[in-house]
Amino acid sequence: NDVEALKAKFEELNETPEELKAQGRTRGVAAIMLEALQGEGGIVPGTKEFFSTARSLCDSTGALLMCDEVQVGMGRSGTLWGYENLDVEPDVFTSAKALGGGVPIGAMMARGEAATTLGPGDHASTYGGNPLACSAAVAVATYISEHNLLQNVIDRGDQLSAGLAAIASKYPSVLGDVRGWGLLK
Repeated sequence: NDVEALKAKFEELNETPEELKAQGRTRGVAAIMLEALQGEGGIVPGTKEFFSTARSLCDSTGALLMCDEVQVGMGRSGTLWGYENLDVEPDVFTSAKALGGGVPIGAMMARGEAATTLGPGDHASTYGGNPLACSAAVAVATYISEHNLLQNVIDRGDQLSAGLAAIASKYPSVLGDVRGWGLLK
């Protein structure tokens, strides 16, 4: 969530070193890929400022903004996709895990020019669109939509936050703070 570090790294990677220029080559960022909420690093949600900056940097150069929604997606954050908590729309995002409700599946969604880059059969996935996995994903999406699951995630997430805050207050040396969205705390 360090905006200045992001800007500095983006600028650095968009500078072509002299030795490459001498060969007639250029260098630049093709994409920025981020997790809306980092689950493995201690539940660290992205900030709106950081993601807005990433979106602006990508827009200024034609780079893609990509989000990894494998852990946070499919309602776990209280919104269908984690990036929806950040008021930024990526060009591409990936999903898996909860997408199939236990059936292995992986998917990549794209919009705009990014959606026209890959055609049917251009990109393979071990857990790609086989009929069983796709049927499971449709069943999961239908269940989420028809059973108000996102509101339940928000409500249970609020309960979880309150319980964790009480533990943090009682045992500050064990639990420093409570952060995250929905059920990802």
